Amino acid sequence: MTRSRTEIARQSIDAWNGRDVEWLVETASPDFEFVPLIASSVEGEAGVVRGSEAFRRFFVELDETWEVFHLETEELEEVGDRVLVTSHLQAKGRGSGVELDQPLFSLLSFDGDVPVSLQGFADRESALAAAGEEVRG
Repeated sequence: MTRSRTEIARQSIDAWNGRDVEWLVETASPDFEFVPLIASSVEGEAGVVRGSEAFRRFFVELDETWEVFHLETEELEEVGDRVLVTSHLQAKGRGSGVELDQPLFSLLSFDGDVPVSLQGFADRESALAAAGEEVRG
């Protein structure tokens, strides 16, 4: 039975929150590209995570940096061959105690039913623009 893209997106968020990086790596393309909102905003191209090993390292660093880093899914919307994930991020820095409590918009791209990239955005309009969609009211 083929899983829908929204179902894969929901399962991916569950795996993210459960730190099941192996499920994520096995489900995604071997050359999966992840563009995290925070790291790519600060580090530019250097903040982009490419490939399975880099993704595994990202999760090690994530857990070293953040005591809490949890996504609560609010909406999953198919946008062409992608899924726009609207979620709420709650995070707390391990050493700094810095807290984040904010919306997060992620665009998950597919090749068939295989995730090939994920990019984070601060707002819905930017995510839809990246997907080539007009912003709907």
